[in-house]
Amino acid sequence: MQRIRGEVQGISKKIKTLADRSLEISEIVNTIEEISSQTNLLALNAAIEAAGAGEAGLRFAVVAEEVRKLAERSAKAAKDIVVLIKTIQTETQEAVIAMEDGTKEVESGYRTAVQTGESLRDIGDISKKSAELAQDISLATQQQVRGVESVAVAVQSIAGVAVQTEKGVVEARKTMDHVVKLAEELMTSLTRFKLAK
Repeated sequence: MQRIRGEVQGISKKIKTLADRSLEISEIVNTIEEISSQTNLLALNAAIEAAGAGEAGLRFAVVAEEVRKLAERSAKAAKDIVVLIKTIQTETQEAVIAMEDGTKEVESGYRTAVQTGESLRDIGDISKKSAELAQDISLATQQQVRGVESVAVAVQSIAGVAVQTEKGVVEARKTMDHVVKLAEELMTSLTRFKLAK
């Protein structure tokens, strides 16, 4: 994108240089028109002088006429060149405007590309941070799962102890009932023993 930008700027400079050159050519054509006008005037003066010289000035009059025709052709050619130069200047000016617009578009595109690049870098940084956070969350989740598993094992152990305790309580109750029964039997026996005396 930067290379295209440089090339567009280079072309724009060349077109502006071409516009400057066409102005220089226009100045040269103006000089040619002035020379043609002066030559035409000199040829006219020479023709007048030749006519005044009579027979002796006839050959000079022919040369003066040829010089006048040459001056007229030069003036016409200069006018044609002026028309052509004006057309070139108009087209060059249009090209300069188009290139300036194109340069602005390229500059805008370049800035957009730079901003897009920066945005993509920012997105990349955010994605990297998101990935790191996701990894941290994953590790924390794994630790929580291990913690839950440990709690489940502990709950199972407690449940086992509770079952054993319940069995112990049942056994203790049976033993207690048996002891009470034995005590009652002992009391009955003692009562009989006292009565027998």
